[in-house]
Amino acid sequence: MRYEVTIEDTGVPHGIRSITEQLPPIEKIHTGDEIKYRFRPGEFVFLTGLVLLAAWRKRLPQGVVVRVDDSSCFDAVKKFLTNTGFREIVDTGHEHPSVQRRIGKVPLQPITNRFNKEATVADITNIFEEYAGQVKDTNPFKTLLSELCENVLAHSESTSPGYVCARVLENNLKAEIAIADTGIGMLESFLRGTNEAAKERIAKGAGAIEIAVDGLNSSKPIAPSGSLRSYYGFGLLITRRLIEENRGLLTIMSGNELLTIDRYQRNHVTLEHPWPGTFVGVVLDLGNPLPLEEIYEEATSKIVPKTVSRAPSTISTAKAHVHVSPLQANAVITPEKGNQAKKVELRHYGAELLTREAGTAVRADLASYIAAGNRILVSLEGVSDITPSVADEAFGKLAEIIGFENFSELVAFEGGQSIVRRLVEFVIKTRSRPLG
Repeated sequence: MRYEVTIEDTGVPHGIRSITEQLPPIEKIHTGDEIKYRFRPGEFVFLTGLVLLAAWRKRLPQGVVVRVDDSSCFDAVKKFLTNTGFREIVDTGHEHPSVQRRIGKVPLQPITNRFNKEATVADITNIFEEYAGQVKDTNPFKTLLSELCENVLAHSESTSPGYVCARVLENNLKAEIAIADTGIGMLESFLRGTNEAAKERIAKGAGAIEIAVDGLNSSKPIAPSGSLRSYYGFGLLITRRLIEENRGLLTIMSGNELLTIDRYQRNHVTLEHPWPGTFVGVVLDLGNPLPLEEIYEEATSKIVPKTVSRAPSTISTAKAHVHVSPLQANAVITPEKGNQAKKVELRHYGAELLTREAGTAVRADLASYIAAGNRILVSLEGVSDITPSVADEAFGKLAEIIGFENFSELVAFEGGQSIVRRLVEFVIKTRSRPLG
């Protein structure tokens, strides 16, 4: 069968909605089918919309032929479709296009592994520095980008790559970022997850996107008995608050939902044809700050204290099995008799900790020291950047394993930037509250 998708608008949010409504359902497409992306003459092509088409193309079954028809377009548009890597992805099926980054633009990049994610985050951060001298601190940008890219790796559960792109608009110092995957999507992620309160809200008519941007809700599949609770949706909560304070624009599309947040104004749209995955489009004003530390503090203050009891987790130490409660962020270690205080330098794991693997390594080492009968003093000195996902993997999950009360007795922190300390407190308090 042959399909034709007419591309009239590739901007965000109207363009991506138009594209989604045009795409035939993936389950109806089979090997041997042909699909043509036909670009209308005279239309301006936005890089952010191409991310959607690239991700969708990579989700198609093997043997499906996809072509770009730009025969009626201006020469500038034809060059653009080539220079962004879009034509190479579509026409040849290559996952990683061979085009190089141009000044102020990061072409389509697949998010397939941790190394690729790190390189992409670095590339996008670099274009902010090249084009916007007034960006004094790029760490909040790295946090935002890392969390959004991490979502593709950790939550989409797709065998095909997600794609990301970015550009800086030199004339008004706005940055545009777009990420798209064709994974299970937000609704299905919640429905498979452990958060019964989120499921109840959905059953009463709440949208999955609304839940994700408003709270720290678990959205991974149910873990086997005895394992940790699933990941928290730090990425979209922090992203939303950063963009609101930045006076930027956020568009999220997943399933049949499309949500746009412009400053604090929200606009919900129900799609006739669902998007099979998640799309996130961000517009940032590089002239406005991203107050990351203030947002961590705000989020921490809004966490509801633990009011119900749960069966505590345990970990075998050299002494005994121990129980748990919330972190005292300014605790000072005083070794008890028979317990040795061991100092752990977090910077030894990297000055910039942006991937969950780094957090897993930290947690594994701390757990082994505790199991050997040590109390631990974690030095945060020398760490310039750490994402919520990494902090949660390292400290939030460890606190949940050994118990929050025990964690506060056995682990303390010293030094480092206040924003890093604030983040550690944030993720542990989040773990210590009841789900929902």
